Amino acid sequence: MTLNFEGFVKDVQYKAFLADDLPRYEFRNFDINRVEASGKLILPNGEFAYSKWITPKRTRSYPFERLYNTINSPMRLTVIPVLKDEGLDGDLDRIQYSTVSWMNLLNVYIVLAYYDRAVKNVRPLQASKNKITNQEFNVKTVNDQILKISQYKQSALHWNRTLIEDRFVEIYKKGLDSYESISKKTRVLMHDRNVQEQYLATIMRDFLNFKDISLRGSKGASVRESRTSHGYEYLSDGSKATFMIENYLGGTYYLTADEVVQDGDAYVIQESKNSTRGFLPGLSDIKDGLFKLILYSNLHSLKLDSAPVKFRSRLKLTGKKVKGMLSTPCSESVLSEFLSRNHGACTAREIAIIRKMNQEATHNRKLEILISSNENEHY
Repeated sequence: MTLNFEGFVKDVQYKAFLADDLPRYEFRNFDINRVEASGKLILPNGEFAYSKWITPKRTRSYPFERLYNTINSPMRLTVIPVLKDEGLDGDLDRIQYSTVSWMNLLNVYIVLAYYDRAVKNVRPLQASKNKITNQEFNVKTVNDQILKISQYKQSALHWNRTLIEDRFVEIYKKGLDSYESISKKTRVLMHDRNVQEQYLATIMRDFLNFKDISLRGSKGASVRESRTSHGYEYLSDGSKATFMIENYLGGTYYLTADEVVQDGDAYVIQESKNSTRGFLPGLSDIKDGLFKLILYSNLHSLKLDSAPVKFRSRLKLTGKKVKGMLSTPCSESVLSEFLSRNHGACTAREIAIIRKMNQEATHNRKLEILISSNENEHY
C-alpha cells in the first residue's frame, strides 16, 4: 500500500552534528576538479560552503551526504552537472527540476556545470564498450558563476530561477558540444544528440515546460521507487509513501520515504539504513538519511487525503551486532545503558557517532533516530 501525502514548508532550520570539518580553499586557485567533495571557499568578500555532484542523478554517489556536510554554513552553493553521458554503453543522466526545488527550499545556490574532458574507459571489463571515464568539469564556467554568486544580493531561489531561465540552454549546449569533441578524441560513441536536442527544444519553447517535464518525471520516479524494496534496507515497519510538498517560495516537488508508520494518531516518516554485517550502517548512508529528513522534520503541516495529520520524522538504523534498542533523543543514563550493553560490539568511532546523533535528535524538532538489531527480521 502506498500513502500519498501533501505537505507545506514555511522555513527550514536545522543543525547537523555529524558534518565534517570542511577544508578551506582560496578562490584564486580554485579548481573544482582538484578539491574535496565539500569544503569552504574563501572569496574577497566572504566565504561559501560548497559541495559538488559527480552526476545530476540524486541516487548516485551520495550528493546528499555532501550537502549535509555544508548545512551548518550560512552561505552554501553546490556544483551540479547539467548532464553526464558516460558513453553509449553507459548511463545518461540529466538534472531534474525537483533537484532545483530541493536547493531552493534549503537556500543553496546552484552552479550549473558541464564536463569537457574525459578519457576512454580501458578497464579490463569495460575496454570493449563505448564508455568514458575520469570526466572533468569546465573550470571557467564554474568559477564565473561562483564569483557572480559572491556578489549577488538576492536569495538562492532568485539566483537559481534566473540561472535556469537564462543560462541552462547555453550550458547544456556547451555540454553536448563537449561530448561531441570527447567522442572524436576517444573514439567512443555517445548517446544520440538528436534526442537531447529535442529535449532542449522543448525547454527553449517555454521554461515552464522544463519544470513540468521534470516534475512529471520526478513524480513517476517517486511512485516507482515507492514500489521497490531495497535489499540493504529493512522496510517491513509500514507503508511506502509519496509526498507532494510545496513551500511559500513557489517550489513544488515529489519525494518518497522508505516507510510511513502509523503510531496512534500520528504518522512517522521514516528513512531506513541497514548494516548486514556490522553494528551501524556506514556514515555516508547515515548522512544521506539525515539530509532527507531535514525536509520532513521541518514540515509545517501534512495532509493525508486532504485531512490534516500529526507527524514526526525518524531515521531507523539496523545492524547485525546491535543488542537491544535505542531511541533518541534520550537521556545520558539511557544512552550509557545502551552503550554498556553493546560494549565490544561497537567501535569507539561508532560510539562517537551515536552520541552526536543523540545531540542532533535533541536539537532538531520532530526528528528521532532509532537504532535496533536486524536479527530475525526480513530485509
